[in-house]
Amino acid sequence: MTGFEDLQIFDTTLRDGEQMPQLAFSVQNKLSIAKKLDELGVQVIEAGFPVNSAEEREASRIIAAEVSAKVCGCARVVPKDIKACHEGDCDMVDLICSTSDIQLKNSQNMNRGQVVEVTRECVRRVKDLGMSCMFTPMDSTRTDLDFLVEVCQLAREEGADLIGLTDTVGVGRPDTVEKMVRKVAGAVPIPVSIHCHNDFGLAVANTISGILAGAKMFQVCLNGLGERAGNASLEETVMALKSLYNIDCGIDTQKLYGASRLLERLSGVGLPPNKAVVGQNAFAHESGIHAAGMTRDAATFEPGLMTPEMVGHTRRLVVGKHTGKHGIAQVLADAGLELKENELKDIMQRVREMASKGKSVTTTDLFAMAETVMQKVPPDMRTIVVEQLVVTTGDRIAPTASVRATVNGEERIEAHTGVGPVDAAFGAVKRMVDDQTKLEIAEFHVDAITGGSNATVKVTVTIEDDDGKRFSANASNADIVVASMDALITATNHMIRRRKSNGGGEKTATA
Repeated sequence: MTGFEDLQIFDTTLRDGEQMPQLAFSVQNKLSIAKKLDELGVQVIEAGFPVNSAEEREASRIIAAEVSAKVCGCARVVPKDIKACHEGDCDMVDLICSTSDIQLKNSQNMNRGQVVEVTRECVRRVKDLGMSCMFTPMDSTRTDLDFLVEVCQLAREEGADLIGLTDTVGVGRPDTVEKMVRKVAGAVPIPVSIHCHNDFGLAVANTISGILAGAKMFQVCLNGLGERAGNASLEETVMALKSLYNIDCGIDTQKLYGASRLLERLSGVGLPPNKAVVGQNAFAHESGIHAAGMTRDAATFEPGLMTPEMVGHTRRLVVGKHTGKHGIAQVLADAGLELKENELKDIMQRVREMASKGKSVTTTDLFAMAETVMQKVPPDMRTIVVEQLVVTTGDRIAPTASVRATVNGEERIEAHTGVGPVDAAFGAVKRMVDDQTKLEIAEFHVDAITGGSNATVKVTVTIEDDDGKRFSANASNADIVVASMDALITATNHMIRRRKSNGGGEKTATA
């Protein structure tokens, strides 16, 4: 679609995203996230609220020195806020001022006349300090439209470079956002930016509506972080524009999944599996009907306009209660096993019985079923066999694990320290398979099956290789370290045999 070549992305993950309850980024974490956003191709990064602390100003300065994107600082219409942005080496100031009657009365204790005066003074102050100014009338969607236009025109007269229209409490609709943006963009001859919250799940739709109505910049958060229900999601907005509207925002979309995973780790905010674009189930298929169609043409039960490769993700055929014959056959074929029709039916029945009891079914469970049914498996399917595990831990020593194992028929001994005995054991195993493949622990989950201090625990480990493929396994034991090691080894063996059977080049992951 033409006419959108100058569209810019303003990412506010480090400011509005960090305002999510109980979320706080360190200076180093902010820098890591900012660098990833810069790699993606984001044009403006809002680094934070510099007036809040010396650390916020330091983060802003460090980020400004390390990224090519413009760095913005948020400021109220208060002189000290603007000064702090300047001290933080910000290129731009996001100058926010409530304009809705409800916020003026209950939050700012101001009237419209006072808004006009502070707007004049503070926009001028930003420009006098040599910074770009985006004037943001906060709560725009609940502001009287005529007054909204008046204050935006005033900000422009004083030198504002952009107008940041906001749906602060997420009550906008695509039609009302469109009307607001058209009205302001038509009356104020400087670019308009649109910032939407997700209280009714409309943030992305409202953002796109604002863009189509004339906004030249849109504000988003990676993974949709933010206050209450969050902000418009960067990855969802970018991919909807690219795939549905043919609008290229200049983002390296193949890095979206990696950026999302980095933020998930640093923020500690896990994504729901069904999160659009970057969720673990975004390109996963369990249903027999779906899997059958997918083995013929991926577009059968996926958008087609957006593929997992476009966002750096992977497609997965998942084993479960709804898995059909085609899905099971494909998963086992990926592991180098070709089954007869009667064997396939037997395995499919076992999968359904296990899933119907409420138990999760991993591909390693499936492989174990195949071993039982087929009664013959190639001899090299177990790359690692653990012979001995020794761990030491305590409050005054570094937790250490020593693992003796047979790897490809050769004895190996590795030791590693960690933050705990499980982490130490995992580190030792990672060393053992370093020449086979790189692996990372993507998920680690523990459930107590029985009560008491001697409870049997069930551990689920999901690992990820250097191609982004994931492999899961379960194990149970009264010793959490032993259970964890069993699950890790099972998943790792499956990952290695899968890489061998596919020559390391296959792109569809199973889990």
